[in-house]
Order: sequence, then C-alpha cells, then structure tokens
Amino acid sequence: MIKIINNTSVESHRRFLDKSIAILRFSGVLSYDTSTTGHLRIFTIFMRVFSNIIVISYVLTMFADAVVNCNDLMIFASDGCFIAGWFVAYSKEAAFYRKRHRFFEFIDNTHRPVDVLRQSTDLGLLLDVKECMLYEAIDYYLVSLFVIVLGSAIIISSLILGKLPNRAIFPFDTTIPVYYRLAFFIQAYNTVYHLIVLVTIDFISWQLMRYTTLQLRVLSFNYINCKGDSLIPVAPDLTREYIGALKISSVFSIDDQHKEIRQFTAFEEREMTNISVNFTERFKTCVKHHLRLIRVVKDFNDTFSFSLMVQLGGSLLVICLNGYMVVTFPGDRDNFIRSTAYLLSGFTQLLYWCAFGNQLKFQADFLTKSQWMSGWENSYDRGIKNLVTTAMIKTMQPLEIRAGGLFVLTMETFLSILKSSYSVFVLLTTAND
Repeated sequence: MIKIINNTSVESHRRFLDKSIAILRFSGVLSYDTSTTGHLRIFTIFMRVFSNIIVISYVLTMFADAVVNCNDLMIFASDGCFIAGWFVAYSKEAAFYRKRHRFFEFIDNTHRPVDVLRQSTDLGLLLDVKECMLYEAIDYYLVSLFVIVLGSAIIISSLILGKLPNRAIFPFDTTIPVYYRLAFFIQAYNTVYHLIVLVTIDFISWQLMRYTTLQLRVLSFNYINCKGDSLIPVAPDLTREYIGALKISSVFSIDDQHKEIRQFTAFEEREMTNISVNFTERFKTCVKHHLRLIRVVKDFNDTFSFSLMVQLGGSLLVICLNGYMVVTFPGDRDNFIRSTAYLLSGFTQLLYWCAFGNQLKFQADFLTKSQWMSGWENSYDRGIKNLVTTAMIKTMQPLEIRAGGLFVLTMETFLSILKSSYSVFVLLTTAND
C-alpha cells in the first residue's frame, strides 16, 4: 500500500528526485550550492575532474581499437555501440552541467505546482497524482535494478573470464598484471559511472515530463470547469481517507470516469484561498498557467534538444549494431548475451522517451477542445470572445518535446527509428554476406 495524502510532506513527493540529485552531485555532474561545506564542493570538483580523465582515456582506447580494426565488421560494430552509448551519455551530462545554475529553478517551476495540487480535495485529481507517484516509484526501482544487474554482469563476467570488459587498445601492455588492473579499473569505472549518470538523468527528465503532462491534464479540466455549476467540493476527510486506503492494484482498476477532475483547481498557494467564481477571472487564470507551462516545455527543449537528437541517433546505432551482432554471430555466447542486453536497453530507453513525449503532446493537444467546452458562450462579459480567441491561438501552436528542433518525440518517431534501424541492419548483413 502507498499512502500519499495523509500527512504527506513535500519531501515525500520529491523523495526520488532528491535521491537522483544527490547521485548527480556525488558524481560531479551537479554542484552543491553556496550553503554547503567546502569539503563537499571540493569533492564534487575532484569527482568531475577525475571522472573526465577516466572517461577520456576510455574513449580514446575505444576509438583506437575501432580504427585499427575498421576492416573487421564485428569488432567495428562492437566498438561503435560503446562509442555511441558514451556519446549519448556525455551529451546529456554536458546539457545538465551547462544548465546547472538554472537547473533547480527549472525543477522548482515544474514540481512546485504539484505540491499545491496534492492539497486538493478533488477525488479525480488525487487519483491522478497518486498514479503519477506510483509510476515514478516503479520507474526508479526499475532503472536502479537495471544499473545493478547490467553493471554487475559486465564486471563479474569479465573477472570470471579473466579479460577486460570491452575491447580496447592501451598504450601499455595489458598482459602485465599491474597494467591489466589499471586497464580493468578504467573500463569498469567508466561502465558504472556512465550507467549511473545516464539512467539518473533520464529518470529526472522522465519525471519532469510526467508531472508537466499531469499539469496539462489539470489545466484542461480547469478550462472545462471555468463555469461554476460543477464545482461542488468533495468532503476533504472522506477523500483523503479513501485515497489513502487504496491499494496499488486498485489504482489501475479505477475507470477514467472516476479520474475526471470536477473542481477548478489551484496551481499556486495564494490561489487556494482566493478562487474566483467569475468565469472571466477563472479563464484568465487558466491562460496564465498555460503560458507558464509553455515556458516549462520551452526550458526543457532548450536544455535537452541537442542531447535528445544524439539520443535518437545513438539509439538507432545501438539497436541496429547490436541486432546485427546477435543475428550474425549467434555462436559467440558471451557476445550474444551482451549484445542482447544492450539491444533491449537501447530499445527500452528510446521507448520511454517517445512514450513520455507522446503523452505530453496528446494532453497539450486536448487544451483547444477544453477551451471550447469551457462554456464561454454563456458568459456575458465584454471582450470574452477576444480572450477566448487569443487563448485558443496559443493552444493551436504545438506544445511538444523536440529533438534538435527537427524530430518530435512521439510513438510515430519511435516506429520511424525502428524502421531506420532495420534498414541499417539489412545493409550491414548484406555487406557482411
């Protein structure tokens, strides 16, 4: 059972976010604020410099191996997978580090309204929030399990077989025990470091998209509930008791009708005690929060647009190259298991990004219909038509997550990447034949 309503603090809502931020700080991707002790800030700088040295050393050895063995398609494909994965991870780390001074403001702009939404007495809204928190917990434990299983499998299997985790060419003889241990440390550290940082950044990004989508859904119902005849509040004690008693399995069995939001909901604390009953004032409040959510999505695109473009290209290479190695060299058990694991991880990562982007776009597209259903035609205020028209123009502009400003993250894009991966896969198998 998961309780999210009774005596729930802000920390419990952001508990997985706080853990993820702590991981990025410990890894050197994010820095501590000025109120933190000097020892922690020095440690963060040390981790950033040390990790970059290890990562650069790792990538250079992989590049060297790929160049030397460019005529061997299997070796080149294997090295290409790791290089593509590194480039995806590094682009996201660079995006976070470049925006580190505005990162917490960005986080707060997305999560602060959710803290207010959780204080609502609307049954449908509380169910939506609980469902989001449940999925957030599932995502966190899944990505944690992924890091532990994949990282441990790579390192332990290499130790058992007595070889390096990945192919590479070092400027020293790795058959000498001391140099072998140094090479093994570089590769093992890089594997664990990038796995942890990459899935942590992805997790934070997915939750930002999830809670932005939730706010778009609430905003849609706010437009519909601008008229005052459907705003009878639910008894707070009854609602909180009911939500707190729900079991996890029950959340998935509740139909969509019970998840409809029937109250005009506040996004800010000062709005909670001052919700107007006037249609025009409510509609203006909706427009204000719509503009705020447009800025949130814009900030997200400004932060991740380039790295998402790299994500799409990297996913394409990882899927097609690992698929090629799985099919072409099935007799190599070690290579088969590793390639299958990377193939599934690349597929799942791309699916997550596109699914979240698809949900956000769908909810944003629903805003126009919600505005039309707001009951504006029954309002006798002067200028209401101009207000509605101006608001609808904003909703008709696409609100979506874009990769490089070119590709929209939707399920159509996901299928397009899979088709392109298959085309490259066919090309590779034909060239090999």
